[in-house]
Amino acid sequence: MRKVIIGSLNGNAYQFEEGAFRAIKAYLDAAAAGAAGNADRRELLTDLEQAIADKCDTYLGKHRNVISDEEARQILSEMGAVEFAGADSGTRPSCAGPGAATGAAPHSRRLYRIPAEGMMGGVCAGLADYFAVDVVWVRLTYLVLAFCTGVWFFVWLAQLIITPKAITDEELAVAQGTHAAYGR
Repeated sequence: MRKVIIGSLNGNAYQFEEGAFRAIKAYLDAAAAGAAGNADRRELLTDLEQAIADKCDTYLGKHRNVISDEEARQILSEMGAVEFAGADSGTRPSCAGPGAATGAAPHSRRLYRIPAEGMMGGVCAGLADYFAVDVVWVRLTYLVLAFCTGVWFFVWLAQLIITPKAITDEELAVAQGTHAAYGR
């Protein structure tokens, strides 16, 4: 059994394992100390908290409500070190995270059906997550093509049968490209 601590990131409550809470708190405390003389200190720290909260949301779901120590380490490594250039000049921070300067490609994705987010088998929801577009556009495209040429119904049916279903949280993270450790 592990100790769980409830913490607030930008006004939203999250549950962390004790080590995860300490790591994120230390990161935010270091960022606050680095921004001590900055005129936009409050806004910068709010933005950092929101970015961490957004990354935490990728790990949480229906059956997951606690951020583990390893997930916190992954989140903080993705965030990178925060460096404040010219604390008195009011400049924005630069995040020296992995790929920040090089513009590295996003995490690899894998095509899955996502029935929990879909209307008819999750084919369109899976394609939308894979290509990072709104699911409405994928559905409209399928609908228009199905009416123009009847073959698109059979394409959808084949995808329903062939494309694997995302069952676990890890598979959902890979389908959405949000978790580097599960990328294939």
